[in-house]
Amino acid sequence: MNDKLRNIAFRIHIDPVKEMQESAKAETVVKVLSNIIKSYKNYLKIEFLKQDDFKKIYSSNPKTLDSLMSELELLVVDLNFGSFEAALAPNIVEDNSSLFINEVLDWKKETFDNYKDVVIMGDYDKASHLSLVSNRYNERERYDIFNPFFTSVGDGKEYNLNINNEKHQIIKLIKRPEKNRVKLYSPPIINKKVIPEYGIAQVYLKIKKGDKEPNITKNNIKEILFYEELEHDTYPFNPEIIKFEDFIFLLTEHLECEVKYEEDSYLIANNKLDIIVWGETRKEVEEAFSFSFYSIYLNYYLEKNENLSKEAIELKQTIKSIIKKVINEAS
Repeated sequence: MNDKLRNIAFRIHIDPVKEMQESAKAETVVKVLSNIIKSYKNYLKIEFLKQDDFKKIYSSNPKTLDSLMSELELLVVDLNFGSFEAALAPNIVEDNSSLFINEVLDWKKETFDNYKDVVIMGDYDKASHLSLVSNRYNERERYDIFNPFFTSVGDGKEYNLNINNEKHQIIKLIKRPEKNRVKLYSPPIINKKVIPEYGIAQVYLKIKKGDKEPNITKNNIKEILFYEELEHDTYPFNPEIIKFEDFIFLLTEHLECEVKYEEDSYLIANNKLDIIVWGETRKEVEEAFSFSFYSIYLNYYLEKNENLSKEAIELKQTIKSIIKKVINEAS
């Protein structure tokens, strides 16, 4: 069965563009796979509900869709760790569905093939392809399918996303379309804004000095020099303490990080440690950063130099200069 699945799978290849970096970062792999899976699952739901027979069953038993989605989960049917090439396919070579046997199996195969043709191998620069997509899917549906997929592709600065054949040869370099075309495939979804009671703002104050931290009260503020309300939680992330599970890292200095919000995701980056992480929320991305910091501590700080490359030893020295003390609450 595995050979049959390998034959129908699409093979994604994450190719780092930085010199001296042969393997894809774990964070990059997670980001790419998560977004492709999200795009694929949204595609399945949308296509399922476009079938009248399936829709009738769903209306009487919504769990039918969950069952089918479980049967169509993408499996890693082949994997090359060195260059990170993963072959992905659902189990559609044999039927395991409780729904109308032949009809469902045919739909599974056709839908997976169409996902490969329309999304994975789609020629986004062709007007005919855009017309096909626009006629088939409304704006909400296009956003749900193509927004996570374009997010997985990235901007080409850190890695390229290729589609390979069974001989591990590149058959397509996936490139994000130009901005005006991206908006057609993945139109911005405007939701009615709920005005929150509190927001995040960047503020500069002329304030009465204190011995330690200033007492920010109305009486102590002489003048508001600058005020800007932030659309997203992109306030600075410069930790002096990092916590991950039972570990607490006390740092020698505030760790200066870049915070961005783009393509519906938060990004935190630190050039000194070569960390770039993503998350759907500010909390998620900070947790991802803590995990990455802990991973560097585990794989470099604690490792013997003889087991590390020259670049890895340099990274080890960097993190050693940053960590002042490590506390393991479990010990």
